[in-house]
Amino acid sequence: MTKKPIGVVIVDDEYPIREELRAFPWEACDAVLIGEAENGEEALALCEKYSPDIVVTDITMPIMDGLTFIRELRKNHPVTQIILLTCHSDFEYARRAIALGASDYILKVSLDEEELKRALRKAGETLLRDRGHFGREIMLRRLKAARRLETRLKDHRAETGRGRAPAPGDISDDDWALLGFAEDRLPLRFVLLRLTAPEDELLIAQDAVQESLLEYERRTPTCKAWFPLRGGEYAVWFSEAEEPEEVRLRLERLLGALLAEAESGETPLIEEQGIALSATVGGLARSRADVWALLEAASWWREAGFYDAAPSPSIKIGSPKPLSELEPAHRRHLSGLFGQAGMNADRLLRTMQGDVAPWCAERRFRPAAIKRWLAGWTSEWLSRSRPGHPDPQIELSGASDWGELETRWAGLVRTAPEAGPRREIVEARSWIQAHLQEPLSLPIVAQRIGLGPEYFGRLFKEETGESVHQLVLRLRMEKALKLLRETDMKVYEVAEAVGIPNYRYFTSTFRNWAGAAPTDVKRLGYQAERSGDGRENRT
Repeated sequence: MTKKPIGVVIVDDEYPIREELRAFPWEACDAVLIGEAENGEEALALCEKYSPDIVVTDITMPIMDGLTFIRELRKNHPVTQIILLTCHSDFEYARRAIALGASDYILKVSLDEEELKRALRKAGETLLRDRGHFGREIMLRRLKAARRLETRLKDHRAETGRGRAPAPGDISDDDWALLGFAEDRLPLRFVLLRLTAPEDELLIAQDAVQESLLEYERRTPTCKAWFPLRGGEYAVWFSEAEEPEEVRLRLERLLGALLAEAESGETPLIEEQGIALSATVGGLARSRADVWALLEAASWWREAGFYDAAPSPSIKIGSPKPLSELEPAHRRHLSGLFGQAGMNADRLLRTMQGDVAPWCAERRFRPAAIKRWLAGWTSEWLSRSRPGHPDPQIELSGASDWGELETRWAGLVRTAPEAGPRREIVEARSWIQAHLQEPLSLPIVAQRIGLGPEYFGRLFKEETGESVHQLVLRLRMEKALKLLRETDMKVYEVAEAVGIPNYRYFTSTFRNWAGAAPTDVKRLGYQAERSGDGRENRT
């Protein structure tokens, strides 16, 4: 953690004493004077506003004496250290104050500078020890309460359905208070803070964020509480008085400070290591019953962030654009897009970038569903060239946004050997080639291969870029062209040889395909050469 100066408040009803303390070299003790008060009542207000680390206070003061002030301070600031200013006659008061938790006392008569420095060092050491212990205890208690909250919400969904929330009474008052929802604090504004980091850096990053959040809560009066959710997310609750734009400004400073903290620690968590922070400013919890819906909405942002990724740190306000389900028709369309690319890796990559990515971004399918589908399709594609290949689901499921998903997928495609056609396709093409004279159709070929016609037809088109009918026609016409050029066979004999015994149908089909009648090719020597776009040219 970056060392921060110790914040000090001084409390004394005597102006000369405050003036002398004001002149003390606080910076030399890694401290800063953040406020002063004339009595305990003023001091309490200052402490609520600034959350000091150390309070240097007199005992005998008007309006609210030092002992009463210490008791009240301890209620909301249990780890703030207290140094007493006392006279010889106040010794009994000092003894009672020490019993209440004051860390040290010094005599006002001499107000020795070295004595005050010693007292500050002692208070600072106690502060670090107590704050560390207190922070760990608070984090552990909040974590357990948050888990009970999430478990109750999950169980209730299973019992009654997603749209209904548990009754507030299902969670104990102690847990509600620990999570920040004491009745006198409501309403509160919800903020979802998200931390993303590589798996091997996540625990270190979470520790840094949680320590900073504890410090932020202590020093920011409008931040009423926070507690951890799952997967590096935190629910942070601000006072109702904070409007969304005001919260945004606070969050900008907070996220900037968190990233600076992560970057400057003993083990820097710099951006190149994948550490990123983002936040979403949500609605108001006017009662405990509203908390469920706000936490439920957190999952919407988590999914929406897959399509709405922004540089870290990023802050959003409101509700995300809705997501949609990946229906069977969508899966068929995606299969068709990739199928047109055939087995060529470069064409697949271009299809992903130019067709699939924009189409999916427009429809915003649920991330888990599109990842599963893409992993399944990729696994089938890889199996044609890499038997026993790693499961793409492992690689693709960890993508946090569409850009990362596309990058990971492209890596799988690029590293695959040039995939050959499926065994079923090779067998079908070979059988068709050998049986052009016979009646051929999709059902006949599919039955020969042992697959259903609908599935085989789709598979064949995805693999080859043309249907069974188109392949049969092309092979027949290419064979007919060869026979017309190179043999003395009559046109009707050629028609029968390529499996089209109907002379008129053969002539019409050949003319459409070659751009010339069979008799012209045979009699006048027309040459039909296939060009790159599949049309016929005569020379």
